[in-house]
Amino acid sequence: MPRSVIVYIRRCCNKNKWALVSALTILVMGACMSSAHSGQEAANQSDAPQFETDPAKGRDFREISVHPNGEELLFVECSRELDPDGGCSVLRYHLTAKNLQRYTLPDGYFYITASFSPLGNYVVMSRVPKHDGSQEKVRQAHENSEIVLMKTDGTDFKVLPLAKGNKVAPIMSPDETRVAYWRSTLRPSGSKTLSSQFDVWEVNLNTRQDSLYAGPFSFFERSKLQYLSQDDILVGTWGPKEYAQSMTAYDKKYNNSHVYRIQRGMTTLSEPMLTEVEWASSPSIDKTGNLYFKGQRPGISLFRKTVQGEIEQWKWPVRYAPGEWGGGPQNLIADPNGSYIAFTYEIKGTYSRDHKRGIGLLITQTSEWRVLNIPSPQASTQITVKTAN
Repeated sequence: MPRSVIVYIRRCCNKNKWALVSALTILVMGACMSSAHSGQEAANQSDAPQFETDPAKGRDFREISVHPNGEELLFVECSRELDPDGGCSVLRYHLTAKNLQRYTLPDGYFYITASFSPLGNYVVMSRVPKHDGSQEKVRQAHENSEIVLMKTDGTDFKVLPLAKGNKVAPIMSPDETRVAYWRSTLRPSGSKTLSSQFDVWEVNLNTRQDSLYAGPFSFFERSKLQYLSQDDILVGTWGPKEYAQSMTAYDKKYNNSHVYRIQRGMTTLSEPMLTEVEWASSPSIDKTGNLYFKGQRPGISLFRKTVQGEIEQWKWPVRYAPGEWGGGPQNLIADPNGSYIAFTYEIKGTYSRDHKRGIGLLITQTSEWRVLNIPSPQASTQITVKTAN
């Protein structure tokens, strides 16, 4: 895909993201794709699944998290099915049993993101107060965003005592004593995006100390965070402020990589990672250290870089007519055991702003692509949420 087209798509997504419910900036690249493994074309395209193409069946799924057991997915779905005001439910889906559960979270908020802790003991979420959708109310809601934490069984729900400001996409450290998250600056009313200047912050749950994790680097866009160790974080992001005046040259130098490794306390930004593959983005890592990400070589694909440095490639099996919006895989997250990559995808013929998505898996051992038939939120069973004393 021509670079100019990808840049246009990225800018388009920035302009049309769903600011009414989240400050998420999703790194999306659409392309015509086919399936492959280890850089070779798959032998039998007829084995590729039929991804949902009916926009009426698309659902507003958000970022995905995988439980350490590899059997459960956690994600947010925003709809009017359970809440006429368009609430966002935090849902838990069991891949083998195929049952869907829903946390009965406190009313009055849009829940934006949710993530399992590395040991599976907690769920950490970001939320904003509900609003009427007006520009000023949206800004006020995100200025008053909160990070909340509970045990996986729904008990001990609590709000972390953090300073005001736009906060999103929290994750927990390997020992579950810290929470890292993105803070960003809300842009002036009338701007094309709600926020920018993203930096990683971290709160110590024992001491309650909340501080800048590293930098500041003031990235223009962000995706997921994932701890590599207690003192290292894998970051998907783009556009450090230091290089704002020379981003074209900076991107070219590093093959348009959007992946960084950031250590606690560092003040000089390290060079981007995974530069062997053009447009590397949306990184994730399994428990043995294999890296998973999206990129081009050529055509947008999913990749795994092993601990030994070998790179495997799987091309997206859905084909699109020239000029047709394809969406491709988004919100990537690897199973901690490395057996699959979970992702969302845009329904064919729709745009990110339409919020018409499905959820799928790539089974890494067999190169099989699967479509998940997630039950309706109305069919979910409830997990009662209880506030901590």
